[in-house]
Amino acid sequence: MDLRQMENIIMIEEEKSITKAAEKLFITQSALNQQLQKLEQELGTPLFIRNRSNWQPTPAGEVYLQAAKNILNIKKDAYSKIHDMADQVRRQITIGLIPERGVNMFTAIYPQFHQTFPDVILEPVECNVRTMQKLITKGQIDLGLITLTESQKDDNTYYHMMEEEILLAVPASHPLAGQGAQKPEEAPDISLESFSQDPFILISQTSTMYQLVKELFEDAGFQPNVLFSTKSNVSKYRMVCAGVGCALLPAIFAVPNEQAVFFRLKQHPHWEVTMCCRKHAYLSTAEKTFLELCREYWKRR
Repeated sequence: MDLRQMENIIMIEEEKSITKAAEKLFITQSALNQQLQKLEQELGTPLFIRNRSNWQPTPAGEVYLQAAKNILNIKKDAYSKIHDMADQVRRQITIGLIPERGVNMFTAIYPQFHQTFPDVILEPVECNVRTMQKLITKGQIDLGLITLTESQKDDNTYYHMMEEEILLAVPASHPLAGQGAQKPEEAPDISLESFSQDPFILISQTSTMYQLVKELFEDAGFQPNVLFSTKSNVSKYRMVCAGVGCALLPAIFAVPNEQAVFFRLKQHPHWEVTMCCRKHAYLSTAEKTFLELCREYWKRR
């Protein structure tokens, strides 16, 4: 079986279009189509249901695609094992980072990692959690920093780093601010219902935190007055400090500021900070070291 051919057929599935797949692969559509037709003739059955805008694999195509992905993962793991045996081989590890906190972790860890493994290139890739999960499954990201709830985990392998509570941040000018605390660790419990009439800045629906937040408002029995949504927890907190509205905030972003106070919700909602890799993936010595540096970093948070 031709490994490059496998990668090309997988690209058709990912793009759901032979035209888009050819563009991503920097080959002509005609060349890719000929490659696919030759393979289908060899197998004696179509691999895709042709549609102008949505190519879907046939049952035979699904079998081929799964086998191709398994073979490419075996190749990736074999190369990692061999690279571990060859100390002087220059290697590359792709690290998935969620925005904001991911960059902070990477910059804190990188100097020590580079000192230990000067011949290993770390390639950081920033993306949201759901995209990262897909790229890890495909073997396109080796290790990824992911924040999520237990129900949002897929079939990949997750390494626990820490539990993180979700706090309520309120402008210091709020009528209930006197009951709150400027230090997150001193925040008293309160019911979210107490803020049913207040405007909120929410996290965008692309975030894994959105489902958790949605359930909190459902439990509180009201739909929030949403001023706007953003992908950035930093932006949410800045809007709170500017007196614009309230926000539910992961604890790491709850930095003391005289313009804001914090509360803990009575449910004590939390999610998990994890490092993720492909299920059954072989972790090289360098990857294991990076993982351990991540653990040490989060222990200090």
